[in-house]
Amino acid sequence: MSHTMNQLQKKIMRRVYYAFGLRLATSPLVTHTLLLAVSVYALSKLLHVASIMDNLRGTELANLDNFIFNSFIHAEFLTLVFVGIIIFTALSFNFSFKAPSFRRMQTM
Repeated sequence: MSHTMNQLQKKIMRRVYYAFGLRLATSPLVTHTLLLAVSVYALSKLLHVASIMDNLRGTELANLDNFIFNSFIHAEFLTLVFVGIIIFTALSFNFSFKAPSFRRMQTM
């Protein structure tokens, strides 16, 4: 009897852990963070950051706005897509860092 109850308890708790893990994985904070990380990684594969810094270093401060504008005008479409995803994802973060929790079931 004790063995069966122990197995039943393990089975129930496993389902609770699965439900909690699924709820945690689908929370907006995790989704936004994952989208932001993937976009930054993809952008880093598309751009050569060292050459951008070299070009930026050679630009005078008064011409910085022209440099940024021309960089976006002459950028590839995929680069602009990832920059847009990064900007919109960063701006749409909900900064309430509360951990998701299950509602307590009320006993009747």
